[in-house]
Amino acid sequence: MLDDSKKTGLILGLLTAFYFLLVWQMDSESLWNPWIINFTWIPYFVFVYLGVKNYAERKPEAEFRDLVREGFLVYFIAQIVYYVFYYLLFFQIDPSLLELQAEIELQMLEETRGILGDERADEMRRSLEEGEASVSPGSLFRQFVPSLLPGFAIAALFALFVKKGEF
Repeated sequence: MLDDSKKTGLILGLLTAFYFLLVWQMDSESLWNPWIINFTWIPYFVFVYLGVKNYAERKPEAEFRDLVREGFLVYFIAQIVYYVFYYLLFFQIDPSLLELQAEIELQMLEETRGILGDERADEMRRSLEEGEASVSPGSLFRQFVPSLLPGFAIAALFALFVKKGEF
């Protein structure tokens, strides 16, 4: 079932969306908990690895770049599914999450005031209060593009290990 990178990416994206849907149902504030967010890296590592490994088993003559491409494809499709889910959740299903996010960001800002310094913290507070840093469909796209970089790095790392026969 996970022998096709597109299917693997789709399954990973749906799994991630389902996970965050459960978190939202239990406690919407937990959507910003770093432990809950970072937990999603585990399936990403597993599924990208499976995408690379399965492709290498199907095509033993595959070059390094082919393996990277397949692993990245898994990550890319999963990210598309996740960001579509994120948009639907925040802009269609529960728009109150946008206000909650602003409150949580202000709270985090106050907690890190000592690290940032008063001047920088006040500047960031003003920008948050004026809505400059709020989430919008356009800002989601601007977040999506750089979110792909870790996927490339993870795919390249696993491709290297699989190509060398270490995994």
